[in-house]
Amino acid sequence: MIRRPLLCLLCLVCAAPVLAQRLPGARSLSDTPWGYAIVRDPVRAGHEAQRFELRAGDCAANGGGDDCTRDRERSEFRPDAEWVPGSEMWVGFSLLLPGGFPVSDRVNTTVMQIHQRGGPARPGVGGQTARPPVMQIEARGAVLRLTVHVPDGPNIHRDLAPLAALEGAWHDIVVGFDSGAPSLEIWIDGEQRAQVAGWNAPAPEVYFLKYGLYRAFVSRHGGPMDTQVAWFDEVRLGPSRDAVFPDIAHPVD
Repeated sequence: MIRRPLLCLLCLVCAAPVLAQRLPGARSLSDTPWGYAIVRDPVRAGHEAQRFELRAGDCAANGGGDDCTRDRERSEFRPDAEWVPGSEMWVGFSLLLPGGFPVSDRVNTTVMQIHQRGGPARPGVGGQTARPPVMQIEARGAVLRLTVHVPDGPNIHRDLAPLAALEGAWHDIVVGFDSGAPSLEIWIDGEQRAQVAGWNAPAPEVYFLKYGLYRAFVSRHGGPMDTQVAWFDEVRLGPSRDAVFPDIAHPVD
């Protein structure tokens, strides 16, 4: 039986079958003038898309953390929407990576993550306490992959697609997350690429979405990383896979 998502009262977006307005939110730990822009070309549908650019050294700090002291770089957007444990939520977005998208063999570039507030903690680098997300879709080496964070064991990884097969064109990515099970499934262009279920996932206060470009432990690359650019369009939250798949007749703008 499909659970309907229970969004918190602070959420400004309902899980409607069609969302014709871009998800409201704000940039997350990112304030560079080049890091984020609404552009009119290229687009997956409608008239506008979101462009992210991440350069070496792009980091910022706020009450929630300081990327500059934690070996991180990012240009991310965090929608206002949050949802509670025990519910099912689907996330859909269209992603365009340019040809020759630069990646590292030692550093992950996250393009989307389902995060959590008040989630389980685990030991971090340098004796710090880390509160990782539930999952990340990330580019590393020649592959786009899924990482599921397991608080009391090794993380789970699934390869989704060769990066070379994704570059230069729009691709529609859908993520289904049932936090009650828990289970995750990833679809790219209508084809299921990964399914993970049954890991230990203690419930947080709420879940939320972040997307864009995010790099952690960038010093492992051995020098400044190349500038990365990505475009996102048709970002939706909804109760089913069909509800968040791009609807060309009702684009997100």
